[in-house]
Amino acid sequence: MKNREDIKNYILSIEQQFPVDSWKVNHLAIWPILRIKLFFYLINVVEAGNKVQIKKDKKLSILQKLKAELKKIDSVVHYFFWLRKLPSKKYLFVGADAHRVNFRSKRFNRYFDILIDKYRIEKDSLYFEYGPDTKNQFNLDLIYTFNKALKGYLLLKKSSPIKTKFSGNQFDDFLNFLGQEKFNQNFLRKYDNFFLEKWASEIFLHKINFFTKVLKKMKPTQIMILCYYLEDNFALIVAANQLGIKTIEMQHGPQTDIHLSYGSWSKIPSEGYLMMPNTFWSWDENSEGVLNKWIKNNNNYSVINIGNPWVNYWKTVNSAYEFKNYVFYTLQPNPITIEQLFPQPILDFIKSEPYQWFIRLHPRQMHDLENIKKYLKNNNVLHLVNIEQATNDPLPQLLINSVVHITHSSGSALEASFLNVFTVLINEIGLLSFPELISNQKAVYLNVNDSNFKQEFEKIIQNHEILPKEQKIVSYQENLFT
Repeated sequence: MKNREDIKNYILSIEQQFPVDSWKVNHLAIWPILRIKLFFYLINVVEAGNKVQIKKDKKLSILQKLKAELKKIDSVVHYFFWLRKLPSKKYLFVGADAHRVNFRSKRFNRYFDILIDKYRIEKDSLYFEYGPDTKNQFNLDLIYTFNKALKGYLLLKKSSPIKTKFSGNQFDDFLNFLGQEKFNQNFLRKYDNFFLEKWASEIFLHKINFFTKVLKKMKPTQIMILCYYLEDNFALIVAANQLGIKTIEMQHGPQTDIHLSYGSWSKIPSEGYLMMPNTFWSWDENSEGVLNKWIKNNNNYSVINIGNPWVNYWKTVNSAYEFKNYVFYTLQPNPITIEQLFPQPILDFIKSEPYQWFIRLHPRQMHDLENIKKYLKNNNVLHLVNIEQATNDPLPQLLINSVVHITHSSGSALEASFLNVFTVLINEIGLLSFPELISNQKAVYLNVNDSNFKQEFEKIIQNHEILPKEQKIVSYQENLFT
């Protein structure tokens, strides 16, 4: 197994060999969780060189144990107060700080705050933020972080496991199939039927009950979610689908055949999966097409091509910027290493050519900022690049004013194409992820290890220096808030 295409084909072979859509805990079909967990597990195995770490439990001191117990009590108390204060709202938005940018002197959700602001639905809206708490958020009064309340609820239910039963034919054969490959060993240590029953009984079904209580109190008619395939979001979607609430997944990056949260679903029960949203908001025709390949065969789902609200906003405003004609490099986090992000040909190009480089960190990469700076400094290029503004200023504004965009396989390539900015892909994953951009001459793949990389990259920059970045304001529908 060498790349994500191989991972896709491997998982599709599983769907063809086994009745995955029949595997259930109680009456809940669980293949979406297993499929997506296996997908990301294999990505780490393949792209991190088989170095998948198993977390070990840390021994705590008596004081640390006492603090942990006090935190548990605090979480339980917090749950009751949090639930009591929860207001009734028509629209629920679910996202994280990773989807926010620095804009209007606040942490601004580039997908949702634009819509809330444009359609003036602040009074009807509420945010559920997952992940670490942050400060200085735009629309702060609308934000309710649920992590601590959920933890408190689970602690309350810890002594009351829900009776569960795993059912489904050939599941042991599936585990034996995985066991034929050594790289699946760590996955198999966790995801067997015993684990699934215990996990559902003690955690997941309780999470569904938590969100059911929450949604009954809130009474939303519509939920918009960024990144539906996290465990808490799965539970929220199950609760919403059971209550008949509309669930919409907002596109936040590439939706391709090799991203198995979105593409290449080959086996879905006629009633659909409760864990999956019933509507997918796509940015463009290619993403819509990827989803339609399987959605057209199942009436439980729909896909709508509405566009990227953040990019469309920047097509309507003055995007003037103090810098022009720089090379704009969008980075990506683990499993891509710092050494892979900055191979010698890239370092040599930065050193020798008269182009300023803007280097933008991925939101999940901020903890590596100092390590990246240290690496660039050790290679004598830190003084030649701009990281701070490249990372903190709005992505569309940065793209519009660049001469060319370069990346391994970031979804920024899609956003660049919407703004008529050419992308150079330097990773085979990009080649697999954006074939339409390449065929439409909006992107090209270059191997940084080829002897002619410098020459070809230089030629691309020179060709695009003289091309105007025309900003067409496309007519699009985006109002789902009526």
